[in-house]
Amino acid sequence: MAQNGTLRLRMVRKFSAAPGVVFQALTDPVELGKWWGPDGFTIPRVESDLRPGGVYRIEMQAPEGTSFFLTGEFLKVDPPALLS
Repeated sequence: MAQNGTLRLRMVRKFSAAPGVVFQALTDPVELGKWWGPDGFTIPRVESDLRPGGVYRIEMQAPEGTSFFLTGEFLKVDPPALLS
């Protein structure tokens, strides 16, 4: 948790792919929907305003139909090297 009580997600991982490919997998709604979420879940909708201060909202749908939402704000965007 951040000092102000909000949750933060920090992902750090090394990939054997070009930075542009990884950036697109994280920011393109179609690409993100192919891999995001637990097994069996679908991603019916991804909304994002890809700029510092912009917000994102990812809808994850469980196999039985229940939807869950992940929302947040982009702090830094510097394609293709940085997404915070």
